[in-house]
Amino acid sequence: MENNRRNFLKTLSILPLSASLNPLEPDLPVPIASPPIELKKIGSVRMKKPTEIKSSPFGIGCETLDRDLWKPKEVYPWIDNLPVKWGRLQTGWARVEREKGKYDWAWLDESVDGLVSRGVKPFFNVGYGNTNYQEGEVGFYPSMSNPVANDAWQKFVTAVAKRYKGKVQHYEIWNEPNLSGFWKPDKPDPKKYVQLVRETAPLIRKNNPDALIVGGVVSRMPILYIQELFKEGLGDLIDIFSFHPYTTLPEAYTERTKGLRQLIDRYNPKIKIWQGENGFPSDPNSTGFSGEGPWTETIQAKVMLRRLLTDCSLNLPMTLWFLIVDLHDYPKGSGNTNYKGILRQKPEIKPKIAYKALQHLGSLVHGEVHTRSAIVHALAGKEPATEREYQAFGNGTKKSLEGICTATLNTDNGLVLAYWSDQKASDNPPADSVHLFLWDWEDRGFKEPVLVDLLSGEILELPDQQKMFDDDKWRVGAEAQIFRQLPLHDYPMLIMEKSKVV
Repeated sequence: MENNRRNFLKTLSILPLSASLNPLEPDLPVPIASPPIELKKIGSVRMKKPTEIKSSPFGIGCETLDRDLWKPKEVYPWIDNLPVKWGRLQTGWARVEREKGKYDWAWLDESVDGLVSRGVKPFFNVGYGNTNYQEGEVGFYPSMSNPVANDAWQKFVTAVAKRYKGKVQHYEIWNEPNLSGFWKPDKPDPKKYVQLVRETAPLIRKNNPDALIVGGVVSRMPILYIQELFKEGLGDLIDIFSFHPYTTLPEAYTERTKGLRQLIDRYNPKIKIWQGENGFPSDPNSTGFSGEGPWTETIQAKVMLRRLLTDCSLNLPMTLWFLIVDLHDYPKGSGNTNYKGILRQKPEIKPKIAYKALQHLGSLVHGEVHTRSAIVHALAGKEPATEREYQAFGNGTKKSLEGICTATLNTDNGLVLAYWSDQKASDNPPADSVHLFLWDWEDRGFKEPVLVDLLSGEILELPDQQKMFDDDKWRVGAEAQIFRQLPLHDYPMLIMEKSKVV
């Protein structure tokens, strides 16, 4: 399978290159060279450890330790070489307080300390019930109508905040309360959820003054439910709103996320937005969200890269992939498997393609990542890419090619331009190419750009690019940097400065 993937990636890296643009004849079409020329590999991505980067928008899900579905001592060593800076943990009231009135913190200490020691910042999802006080655990919330359970919940939350002060700063309250499976025994109710936050958040803040409260934590993007949350006063109680955008095409949430930002701004513009949980399985018959098949390791990796870079393009300061390792016997007792992990658990722990892809992405895109003031237009690779086309874009007589997604990002590793096709990810997409026109409003674009393939980790030369303003820098009619005959895939390729990656 690995040999087939290498051949597949090699095939897609063969690119048709155009002749250089003649600045004296800007209106002449640029002929496409034939036969196609393979881009020269000049290096590979240098892998970084979490301890080697100051910060990152990328997180990895370390959930279900509250149900003992995997062992940190077996999985955590793989995080040593995974350059992410966030890890999501569940506090597991039922596992901590197995005996009524007595707390056993050993497993949660191991979970937290294992991430902290590796340079990863843990954050807590505080949720789920306890059969010492309720009829169930997963999804059962401490109802106001059950004062015994509610009192025990508040004592547990207080103990968590005190114990992990200085180690854990971010506290998510509950998980996907808009789903009946995670809000029991009642039906989902925005008013009751906000009341839970209203009673829980002050306890956390009182016992951990530096704490930041994450609320919402909704599955998908339930507009009416979210509207009611803010009408009930959620905007006055939280610092961050979290959502879980499960879908087959990651870009489907772009406009919805922009709408969410506008809604939140009406109530409290200081609230940040996190993408707090999202995944896609690598194998068929996965439990939980499965999306639309087919399902392979390659497709999973592509969806992951698109999800994380789409979120970066929306200025989300944290975007998390669910999860670190496959879950066997999930839900517990079912005998089923959740294949969303980037590591396989059986017959032995081994990395999937998504693990390698996240290593590549995290090693290149890190720091306080935010979108750059820039404009990118795309043109089909079969068309010429000259000043004539540039002028047509500027005059509005030519529109950017549909179906092309881009993200221009400022990072600790310099400017990053990511681009990809929004077609449904597959194992064998047709080879295609695209021209990109970059207008950089913060600087002059790239000095010596190279291309990075996030699946293979290869760094490739980009011989056919031109800064039109270099011909006459004071001409307002020619200010773009053109990249011709770029390979177009159903996963992101990165254009970066050579000095930053080689």
